[in-house]
Amino acid sequence: MRAGVSARSVAAVVLLAGAVLALTYALASLVPAPRAPRHEVAASHDAGPSHDAAGFWTTEPDRLGPDGAIVAPPEREEFACLVPRLEIPREAACERGEPYPACRWQLPAEDANDGLYTIWRNTTPEHRWARPGLVSLVLASVREYAMRWPGEHVTVGDLDAAGPRHQTHNRGVDVDLYLAHAMADRNEPGRAPIDNYHGLSRRAVRLHRARVLDFAKILARCSGGRLRIYYADREVVDTFRAWFAEEGLVSDVSSQPMQMHNDLHRFHFHMTTAEDLAVLPSE
Repeated sequence: MRAGVSARSVAAVVLLAGAVLALTYALASLVPAPRAPRHEVAASHDAGPSHDAAGFWTTEPDRLGPDGAIVAPPEREEFACLVPRLEIPREAACERGEPYPACRWQLPAEDANDGLYTIWRNTTPEHRWARPGLVSLVLASVREYAMRWPGEHVTVGDLDAAGPRHQTHNRGVDVDLYLAHAMADRNEPGRAPIDNYHGLSRRAVRLHRARVLDFAKILARCSGGRLRIYYADREVVDTFRAWFAEEGLVSDVSSQPMQMHNDLHRFHFHMTTAEDLAVLPSE
């Protein structure tokens, strides 16, 4: 009798263990696999591991807080400066080797850029054309920023847009660039600019400025220093100028690579590049 009870008990335990194991596998199948950040861009083999977005979290793990939020800027300043694999509209004159303004490239629309950047709300398709060198610089730089700050993106505004909104933007060398979440102000429809830093801790403000400064460094490196940026945040301007000089970069566009301007430039960069800026290589 006792032997029979013992056998039944063993059988029951085996059945129960099998049920628990099956339930465990079933629950595991419901948990999605970890996903790469939305704006992570696959690096080319030529770029090397230092330009692999995932590599930042392997070699710089302290950049992430317990909740997964980015809490520190990248330490490395190695930039691939590669144009992402996108279909870039261009004028037929480009194929014939004609110069600007006959030859222009158009920044791809949002639905054709693989989630890499957004387009400023007032920027029309006609205002996304410019010299090929500038368009390639914008594309390579937003790619680089997305790799260094996964889950975040740049907003691209007007390129060539001569008219009432601009005194410039008429030579294929100007572009407005926004980090709406990180720059000193943000601009929303129908409202005065909003101070992004109001009420934030000093540490949070430093991290926002680190994003802005990192993006400026990307633009400078990828253009070979051939740029001028208007941005109205004295701390960022002074820090960027010092870094630019330490790196041995020289701008042939302006005596200073970044300059203070009016308060409209607290919520965006106005960047001007050299007319003969070369097209950057592709991935």
